[in-house]
Order: sequence, then C-alpha cells, then structure tokens
Amino acid sequence: MLTYIDVHLLYTLPVIGVLSLITRPFLNRSEIFKIALLSTIAFVYTTPWDNYIIYKEGWSYAPEKILGTIGYVPIEEYMFFVIQTVLTSLWALLCVRWSTPCLNFNYDKHSYQLIRWIPITFLAIATVVGYIIAIPGQSTFYLGCVLWWVSPVVIFMWYGAGNFFVKKIIPCSFAIVVPTLYLCWVDQLALKQNIWHINEKTMLNIFVAEDLPFEEAFFFFISNVIVVLAGCSFDKARGMIETYTLEYPQRFNINSAFIRQLFWAFATSEYNMPQIVTGDIKESIDIITVASKSFTTASFLFQAGIRLDLIILYSFCRVTDDMIDNEFDVEKKKRKFELTNNFINELFHDRKSDYDVGTKPQKLNIDWTKYESELTDVEMSCFRALSRIAFYLPRKPFEELLAGYKWDIEGRLIKNEDDLLLYSTYVAGSVGALCVYVMMYRCDNDKFELVENYDYVIKKAYQMGQALQLVNIARDIVTDSETLGRCYIPTEYMDDEDEEVKILCQEKKPRSLGDKKLKKYSTRMIHLANKQQLESVDAIKCLPRETRGSVLATTDIYRGLVSAIQSSPTYPARASLSKWNKIVIGLYSLYIKSIQYVV
Repeated sequence: MLTYIDVHLLYTLPVIGVLSLITRPFLNRSEIFKIALLSTIAFVYTTPWDNYIIYKEGWSYAPEKILGTIGYVPIEEYMFFVIQTVLTSLWALLCVRWSTPCLNFNYDKHSYQLIRWIPITFLAIATVVGYIIAIPGQSTFYLGCVLWWVSPVVIFMWYGAGNFFVKKIIPCSFAIVVPTLYLCWVDQLALKQNIWHINEKTMLNIFVAEDLPFEEAFFFFISNVIVVLAGCSFDKARGMIETYTLEYPQRFNINSAFIRQLFWAFATSEYNMPQIVTGDIKESIDIITVASKSFTTASFLFQAGIRLDLIILYSFCRVTDDMIDNEFDVEKKKRKFELTNNFINELFHDRKSDYDVGTKPQKLNIDWTKYESELTDVEMSCFRALSRIAFYLPRKPFEELLAGYKWDIEGRLIKNEDDLLLYSTYVAGSVGALCVYVMMYRCDNDKFELVENYDYVIKKAYQMGQALQLVNIARDIVTDSETLGRCYIPTEYMDDEDEEVKILCQEKKPRSLGDKKLKKYSTRMIHLANKQQLESVDAIKCLPRETRGSVLATTDIYRGLVSAIQSSPTYPARASLSKWNKIVIGLYSLYIKSIQYVV
C-alpha cells in the first residue's frame, strides 16, 4: 500500500537528491538563500489556502495513508509545499543560469509597458473571476480557488520581472514544463492509490489524462510558473545590482539592508537605468566570444556576478593588447600605450599602495573626451566597463600588464627562462591576480578577505597565470611569428640565436625551422608550464568554495591545449580543442576532479 510519505520517499526526495548532485557546482550562498526564501514564502502563502480548500471539502485524504494532520492539512502536504519549490528551483537553475542577466533587460519603454500591463490586466480579471466562481460545493470551486490564489502573486512578480521572464522564455518554459509533467505523473499515481481524492462535486470533471483532473494539471503548471517566475524575480534583482554597482552598492548579505536593496532592484524598470552600461558589457562579451572560445566556454561555469566582471576584465586586457599588436605604426602604437597608461593612472590615482582596494563603488571623475577622440567605440566600451568595477581591483597588476605591453613595443627578446617567466608574469600572472580579486569580491560573502593566507593565494595566482601564458606561447610560435613578427622562445634554447631570430622576427617564416625544432621548443616551454601549474594548483583550496570547481575546470580547459599540441604529429599552426572536448574536460574537472578541493 502506497502512502503519502512513500510518495516523497520514492518519487520526490530522490529527484531532489539527484538534482542537488547535478547542481552542486552552481549552488552558492545566493542560490541557497533564494531557494530557502522561495520555499518559506511558498509555505506561508499556501498553508491557509490549502486548509481552506480541505475545510470546504474540495479534496480529502485517506487517514490510514498519512502521518497525521496539522489543522486540516496532512503533514506530508506541508512537506510538499517546500519539496515542489526546491525540486523546481533546482531544475530551473540548470535551465536558466547560462545567460548573463543584463542581456535580458528590456530598455524599450513602450514594449516594456505592454509586456508588463497586458498580462497584469488579464490576471486582475482572473482574480475577480476566480473569487466569483469559487463557490463551495460547486463544480467551479477548485478552479476558482486556484485562480484567486495564484493571480495576485503572479501580478506582483510580473510587475518587476515579467519582461526579464519573457526575454528568457525558452529556458523558463523548459524549466516549467518538465517538473509539471513529472509531478502530474506522480499525482496520477497518488490519485489511483487513493492517497488523496478530489471531490467530484467541486471540479469540472474534465480529465487531461486518466485519473488526472484538469484542475490538478493546471495547479501543478501554474504553481511551477510561480516558482520559476519567482526565481527570475530574484535573478533580475541580482542582475540589476551586479550591473549597476554605483546605484546598488550593497554586496550580497542576509540582512535587512541587502534585502531592501534587492526589493528596489526588483521593482526598478530597466528602461529607467542608463542603457550604456549594458551596451558596454555587450561589447565586452562580443570581444571575448571572438577572441577566446576557451574562456567563453569556461566563463559559464561561474555564477553570474563573477562571470560578468571576469568578462569585463578579460575584454579590457584583450582589447588593450590588440591596440598594441594590431597597430603597425610605431608612433601610433606608443600613443595608444600612453592613453592606456594615463587611463590606469586616472583609475587608481587615489590608491595608497599597490594593492589598496575599496569595498564600496565610487563615481570616478574621468574626462572621457580625450579618449573618445583617439579610441574606437569598442575600445571605449571596454575602458568604461572597467572603470565601473575598478574600485575593488588593485593598481599593481595593471601596471605589470602595461610593463608587458611596453616589452612588446620595444621588441625585447626573451633571453632565458627567467625572462620568459617575467614576461608571463606581466601579461598573464597579473590577470590571474586580478581574477582572484574578482572572485573574492563577487562571491556571496560580504567579507572581502576570505582566505587566511591572502598573500599566498595572490602569489599562486600569478604562478597559475604564468603557466597558462606559457601554454599560450608554446601553442602560438607560428602565429606570433607570421602575424606579428615576434618570438617569445628563450634565445638560450636556440642552436643559432641570430639566424633563428631573423627567421622568426624579420622573415616571418617559422616553418623553415622545421616541425622537429618547433615541437622541441614548444615541449620545453610546456614542461616549464607544467611545473608552474603543479606548484600553484593547491591554492585553489584557499579560494571561496563556490569558485573552486569553476577555477579548476577553467584552467584544465585551457591546459587541454597541451594534449592538442603534443598529440599532433607535426607542430600545429594553432592547436585548439573542439567544443565537445572542452565540455568533457570542464565537466570532469567540475564534478570529479574538483572533489579534492571542495571537501
């Protein structure tokens, strides 16, 4: 005999267990808080409604198949309020987390108002109709109760997040339909087993499937709409906070100040906010999508706030590097460098030390006109985007990045491995250190310094950056020579320094060195990269817990290039991994390899 608690033990709790395992890498404090908040609201809001329907004999429960009742409602039914919310929220997390929130903002006032008010009008009518037809003992009672119960709460959420929901309609629909079908199937089983019974006098007696009344299917559908829409409401508010840091300065924290800010961000219409902020972010995303497919793939593993700021940071580094690499006029190249240097000085003019940072956003008085006349629109977007998050980033890594650019402008050769490591520190170790600051600020903890040995983590971040840059150099010997006339191979590796430097930097004919020699140089640099990577990877344990798996997966995806280089019978022009290889490496690192760093 199947009982109500058996339904949970066999059909709902195991699904939550599986979904919890699948979503483990993405369950940060914010997501847990969101699910707990929605579950609490669902419990409080549904309890009186459910008691009322049972009191009015809309449905009933077999006494021998329940543990007991509180009021008129079985204990297992109270459990179900929370269980359904958790189950659907976990599934929705897998469906909707993959887009950057600000890309789903609607800045067109006319369409925004239409999308907001037309559904609200119909929902208001549904509320009135539901109240009118919810007559105890009548066939419209159950349907009417669902309508007046659901419509007001949907009106409230639709007001703030309806446009956000519509922008994500495909993943949101998938997030709603799958748990709805599953729970309808479970409901069918329970009805057949007479665990609960719907009063034939209070329903329309229309069945969407065998033993499944229309009202039951509609209830599961609309309740899942509420859960997914509530999740979108939270995500929209978080997206507003992370996009407009100056207007919403409170970082995530479970306190009244943050919750008030969360509510105002939810209620704010995006069209009232400066669209240029999102426009700059879109430009940054476009740059990364073209420039680094590995980074683009890996970035989706991070929570939205971290992902957003990593994209802003990486795109700035990418576009400033291109400003140097793609300009062949030496004087113009130097001018672009001076502009970038001046910009960095303006950003950090008030810092007291190399690694002094702030915790609250501040408005910067930057004279953008002097940059607008000499930078492209894309470059300006990246400069502006960085200026909005610079308050919590240190000055020193940017100065090191500039030192790397200066190295390239001067055409300095790399004499030995010390030079190679120094150059890698400048152009990549610095970025690794900045990424740590992004993760520590944007993780869901209001304390800035999360690690006991902060200096140790930053040191190892530099080292990890070195490792990834060495892999990059090992991969791009041919590309760097043919397109830029550059050589980053230590000259101490070479059999004939003068001749080989001439071939690589002046003649730009790297293939004339032969595959054997190119692979030999590449292999030596890969060995050095492996050493740096092995010495730095343990520092992942000191990062915020919710970022560890994502960081490991990101580095492993990038280091997957090593196998692509080494497995090739000849030296490849530009080794790369297929999209599916990146996904496989990322999933393995995220779910299996990362266990040693998170337990």
